[in-house]
Amino acid sequence: MTKAALIQELQDNLYVMIKASGIHGIGVFAINFIPKGCREMFSKTDDGWVKLSFEEVAALPMHTQYLIENFCLYDTTHFFVPANGFKKMDISLYLNHSDNPNIISLNEGEEFEANRDILPGEELLIDYGTIVDWE
Repeated sequence: MTKAALIQELQDNLYVMIKASGIHGIGVFAINFIPKGCREMFSKTDDGWVKLSFEEVAALPMHTQYLIENFCLYDTTHFFVPANGFKKMDISLYLNHSDNPNIISLNEGEEFEANRDILPGEELLIDYGTIVDWE
């Protein structure tokens, strides 16, 4: 991205930030109005996710297990870990759960969409059970 494109992005498309959440730990909050249908809240990443079995995670150092267990989704046998590891954190990893979410997951967590208007200061919430296709 060029410097001019970065400045334009920061001016026009900066929607969220992380901060302390009353729901749990850290959350993602709107800093600008996010209209229903918006899909530009987070960076696009094509790195994807890697499935690691519970056994593979258990064999990792404790500090790595902590990151995976606290920031990654899982099903009955695997964790879904960012393909780039934790050197480049995706802000969407800080989304907190709600049974009444204001954003939805598309493409197994590769993209998110506001399912209603979200006001500045409001925490973005997702239903964890809808992010990945549970096999």
